Amino acid sequence: MKQTKVSFDGKCDRGVCTPPGLADLPPHALARSLTLAALILTAPIASPAQIVPDTTLPNNSIVIPSGPLQIVTGGTTAGSILYHSFSQFNLQTGETAAFSTTDAISNIITRITGGQASYLDGTLISPTSANLFFINPSGITFGPNAQLRMRGSFYASTADSILLSDGSRFSATTPNSPSLLTVNVPVGLQLGPNPGSIINRSVTPSLVVPGSIGGLEAFPGQTLALIGGDIRIESGSLTARGGNIQLASAANSIFQLNSTEQTLTQPRTIQLLQGATVETSGFGGGSVRLWGGDTLLSGSSRLISDTFGPLDGGGIDIQATKFTLENGSYLSSSTFLGTGNAGNVNIRADEVQLSGQFPFLVTGQLLSGTFNPFALNNGLYSLSIGSGAAGQISISARQLSLDNGANIMSTAILSGAGGDISLEISQLARLNNGSLLLTGTVGSGNAGDLNIRVPELQVFNGTSVSTTPGDTPGSTGRGGNLNVVADRIELRGLPVDAPVPNGFFTTTLGRGDAGDLNVKARELIVADGSQLSSASTGAGRSGNINVAADTVELSGISPDGRYTNGLFASTGLLTVPGQRAMGGAGDITVNARRVLVKDGAQISVATGNASSGGTLRINASESVEVRGVATGVTPDVERVSFGVIGDGIIPSAIESNTRSTGSAGNVEIRTGRFIVRDGAEVGVRAIQSGSAGNLEIEANSIVLESQGTLSASTNEGLGGDIRLNALDYILMRGNSQIVTNAKNADSGNIRIETGALVALENSDITANAQQGRGGQVRVTANGIFGTQFRLFLTPESDITATSDLGAQFSGVVDLQTLILNPTAGLEQLPDDVIDPANRVVSGCAAYANSRFVVTGRGGLPDNPIATLRGETLWRDLQDFSEPTREGASSMQSFSMSSVATVVEATDWVVNDRGNVELVAKRASEIPTGVAAQCSRNS
Repeated sequence: MKQTKVSFDGKCDRGVCTPPGLADLPPHALARSLTLAALILTAPIASPAQIVPDTTLPNNSIVIPSGPLQIVTGGTTAGSILYHSFSQFNLQTGETAAFSTTDAISNIITRITGGQASYLDGTLISPTSANLFFINPSGITFGPNAQLRMRGSFYASTADSILLSDGSRFSATTPNSPSLLTVNVPVGLQLGPNPGSIINRSVTPSLVVPGSIGGLEAFPGQTLALIGGDIRIESGSLTARGGNIQLASAANSIFQLNSTEQTLTQPRTIQLLQGATVETSGFGGGSVRLWGGDTLLSGSSRLISDTFGPLDGGGIDIQATKFTLENGSYLSSSTFLGTGNAGNVNIRADEVQLSGQFPFLVTGQLLSGTFNPFALNNGLYSLSIGSGAAGQISISARQLSLDNGANIMSTAILSGAGGDISLEISQLARLNNGSLLLTGTVGSGNAGDLNIRVPELQVFNGTSVSTTPGDTPGSTGRGGNLNVVADRIELRGLPVDAPVPNGFFTTTLGRGDAGDLNVKARELIVADGSQLSSASTGAGRSGNINVAADTVELSGISPDGRYTNGLFASTGLLTVPGQRAMGGAGDITVNARRVLVKDGAQISVATGNASSGGTLRINASESVEVRGVATGVTPDVERVSFGVIGDGIIPSAIESNTRSTGSAGNVEIRTGRFIVRDGAEVGVRAIQSGSAGNLEIEANSIVLESQGTLSASTNEGLGGDIRLNALDYILMRGNSQIVTNAKNADSGNIRIETGALVALENSDITANAQQGRGGQVRVTANGIFGTQFRLFLTPESDITATSDLGAQFSGVVDLQTLILNPTAGLEQLPDDVIDPANRVVSGCAAYANSRFVVTGRGGLPDNPIATLRGETLWRDLQDFSEPTREGASSMQSFSMSSVATVVEATDWVVNDRGNVELVAKRASEIPTGVAAQCSRNS
């Protein structure tokens, strides 16, 4: 940022200062004004004067030439308004036009009626505080040497006419029409169907003699306005210290004076080119307002409204059809070394495009500590470097593009607070290629919040969206919250050797706590080196991450293997020189219909210090699936991820871990279908002396396939527990595992409740310990298939709780099931189809509601036409015994001697109770309880 030097003579009042010369100018003294004008002229001119009055006023304007000085007098006075009218008005290099007036005049209205554009390369002077309106519908060009010397405001316009408060007009296109000049004040400018352009090439103050005034500079606290057709600021400057600058470009519209809201029906273009400057900085920064169509800042051009004192800034407001900022240009509404608050930056447009010159430029400067707030570029800034607060930055548009290292920053650097950043985009926001959105703090002031609301948000190729507190010794400010609401959010891509990953961050690097990261979307995609992260590297606590979405898909790692993708809440895993990580880790909560974590991506809560890790909760109504691994990762990534350090492989994971003395947090998952496969892992882990957390999963079904793992492992601390509740079943295949193993500590416990437990293909459930006690494995299920308790691991599917210290240190395996062996007690059914008619030897007579009743405890007897074999027995398969142990049923057995011989019935008789009995003619005994009866209802 250019540091402005004020050259006034010290006569200042609340940011309004009187420049030398004019401060001593007495009213009603034309001769004194002529002397002043002569003194400031720097060069004679070679061409004759080109200020020519017309004859359209009751009292016409008069021009008195005096060498290069043109004294403008005469004109028609109506109340406090002085009207001038000219057919031509031009100033060549070195010329001066001095308007003669008195303190009784508040507005000087000057129109040019000849149909030719005005070229002004000299100086306009007005010795009083009257406002000067300069109206030429054909166009106005300010040359490199154009300057203003006046105490009042200056309005240059290519409007057709000025609207007065009584509804009358002072027209430059129909000057001969009958009109009565009124005493009413100007209230607006009527822009015609084809207003001329306004071009400013006046040089900036830094390009003239140091300490002098250059360019078009209004008196401090006053207004400088250009209102017309196309507006171009080419290598020139507009300055109004502590005042107001207004640029409006339109046709067939009315511009309302003294109004911040304009309705322009046919907006035209506004361009700031080749280092153009529009600035209202002062003791209290003034306001900069632009209204137009296509509005462009290019070639290191800038809009500046900075505050250097006790007064609040007015800020920057832009309303455009399309706003483009590129090639080193920037906007700044900041506060420096004072108590005044910075003004806000507001942009409202159909399209907003911000493009930088070098990806990661400002990001790298912030990381290396070389960022210079006085040398800004490529973006929108509202900084606080003092006790005053930074302003808010708001963008409202249909589409937003942030590309190639462009930046939007509202940062607290000393004791003042940072401002909020709000993006309200109705269609698409694309943030790309090393760009930066930041509401951080490196001082004692808190950072502002960052709020994004858009249907579709794309964050690509190393772009950071962050509310990060910094790492300076005095950085105690809290980070802001990051809130994103969208229909679809896609975070994807990272260039090789990028200094930071792509994504959303509320990381704290100092003593201040990080803010929370809240995301609400229908679809969230995080891929290729992208992260949602809230981490702590100092004394501050990391924030919480809350995701609410229909689908969440996390996949892959960065192309160079230096960053993994996912959701991370951690403390002490990232290191900053000179900082000691002591803060705790935040929680992660995901509420969704479906969650997919694949190809090395992770959801992780972790601690690398004495603080406890956060809790990880996932609620997915339909499914949670974790699958696959990533290869080619760097050792730095391996050290903070599940997996074996040194093999370049990390699994996809949902995990909580501790790598120091702090305890790992718990992992709680509730879903419909839970799937872990292809080397992926879900678990809790303690690498050093900290205790592992607990893993709890509730689902309708749990499937582990192809080395899918659920783990709660520990090294020296307390082992973590695993609790699984699957309503339907748990299926383990292909060397999958459920483990709570420990090295130098007691193993954790495993508790399983499910409809059916199926473990196949060397899939194990283990609570083993090397130098401690084995844990407890308790399974409650309707059935257990393919696995069983064993004293040691085998190539089969096993359930173990062993200790390398010996059997006396082994744990307990308790299996509670209704069916231990589902094939026991079943008989092979015949393959042929039996005709039911062949099963009845003789039927009951069909009379008087007869019925056939089968009594007894058996099922159907053997086929009556099949060959009877001596070893064939009929058995009752119903179990009426009591369970023998812990819910397991006991099969009642029968011996050959306890079963009577079955004889085929060949006849029937009526017994003494009137019932019909089937009998064998040559049998003396009928087996008890195996009789078919026919009875009559009476």
